[in-house]
Amino acid sequence: MRASRAGAVLAMLVALAACAGSGSGAAEGEWVTPAPGAEDGGAEITITGTVTHLQVEGGFYAIRGDDGVTYDPTNLPTQFQKDGLEVEAEARRRDDMMGIHQAGPIVQLVRIRAR
Repeated sequence: MRASRAGAVLAMLVALAACAGSGSGAAEGEWVTPAPGAEDGGAEITITGTVTHLQVEGGFYAIRGDDGVTYDPTNLPTQFQKDGLEVEAEARRRDDMMGIHQAGPIVQLVRIRAR
């Protein structure tokens, strides 16, 4: 009985340690390649801006670029879906795609990092 209790406590401690290390999933400034990755096609662009949660069509995360453009990423990793998170991303602008958000140009992220 005592051994099973110790095993349960150890399992909880391991789980808590794993949760405490979660956050962005990458060290600040470390590039992350989203899955699924960006398809070939579209103009390559660099985005520097802030992740913003918009209450449109049920809500979604966009990137408000420092250039004044709001980008609609199709593959923003969940660890970057944080309102107010400042990011830098390399992306492909997909003017050949349509979406329901109507927030700005659709982009597929090639890689992204917190800044």
